[in-house]
Amino acid sequence: MIDSSAVVETSRVSVEAAPGRTKLVTVPLDGQVPMGMHGGVAEHYKVPLDTIEPHATTLDYLVGATAGCLTGTLSGMLGQLGQPTTDGALTSEAEGTIVNDGGVLRIAAVHVRYRVRLAEGVDPAEVARAHDRHTRHCPIARTIGGCVEITTTLETV
Repeated sequence: MIDSSAVVETSRVSVEAAPGRTKLVTVPLDGQVPMGMHGGVAEHYKVPLDTIEPHATTLDYLVGATAGCLTGTLSGMLGQLGQPTTDGALTSEAEGTIVNDGGVLRIAAVHVRYRVRLAEGVDPAEVARAHDRHTRHCPIARTIGGCVEITTTLETV
């Protein structure tokens, strides 16, 4: 049971089926986003690539949401240290490992690689400490971390 006093917002989305196994997902503020399949996901579902318009999968979006949320969380923590994060000072790349789990595709792991261009006067040890702590402050990592392995690495330059 959800404690109603803890509810901050309710996310409302709608989904419409479209040709070629595409779903048109309408999300708050940004509107309609196509989600479909490509590559190994299409092969898994035995959908010939020449019969569909390839789109990012729902799994791709979850990997992207995870990386985006983690990067935003780290960015906020670095900002509190006086470390800039815009204009390429903080970049990240993510990989999601998608596995066949008894016939169902699922994300087994997400790994995010950060690169931080240290500003003059910012203590590298404090940046490393923020990195060590950021996943437990990330809403997406807190949501899926019990079923998806989430790892990160940090490179400072």
